[in-house]
Amino acid sequence: MAIKKLLMISFSLTSLLFSLLYIIPTTKTLFTSSKIPSLPLESNQNSNSTLPCFAYLISASKGDAGKLKRLLRSLYHRRNHYLIHLDLEAPEEEHLEMIRFVAGEPLFQPEGNVMIVGKPNLVTYRGPTMLATTLHAMALLLRCCRWDWFINLSASDYPLVTQDGTI
Repeated sequence: MAIKKLLMISFSLTSLLFSLLYIIPTTKTLFTSSKIPSLPLESNQNSNSTLPCFAYLISASKGDAGKLKRLLRSLYHRRNHYLIHLDLEAPEEEHLEMIRFVAGEPLFQPEGNVMIVGKPNLVTYRGPTMLATTLHAMALLLRCCRWDWFINLSASDYPLVTQDGTI
């Protein structure tokens, strides 16, 4: 009987301890008004700013080249990184058109932070291929550059705020 009481008390105290260890850090971060300083970013810019860097995956399909150009021009900021995925449903002409657009756009040239997926996937937008494409894009972006936040967009999306407003 004494062993049961001892086990029950030790179990209760251990549970209480773990609960406190979980609750205290959570409440501290929820109610603290001071901001934690960010580490300076190492990106293709030589600035020691603490502003976040975004990595964008912009997915498009057949007939989306015009929307893709419009979105890229409106989203572009030199601090960020952009990966364009035109799926296999898009004709070869659209792939070449986007390659020429990115290579010829003077806005993108100084930084070289706009990339196009070389081997696109066939994407079914209600299936697992969309998730696989997103994870593949994240892996590519993690290999090539440093970023803080990942944003997944389609060519039909359009920003409601500027890049400076997002930051």
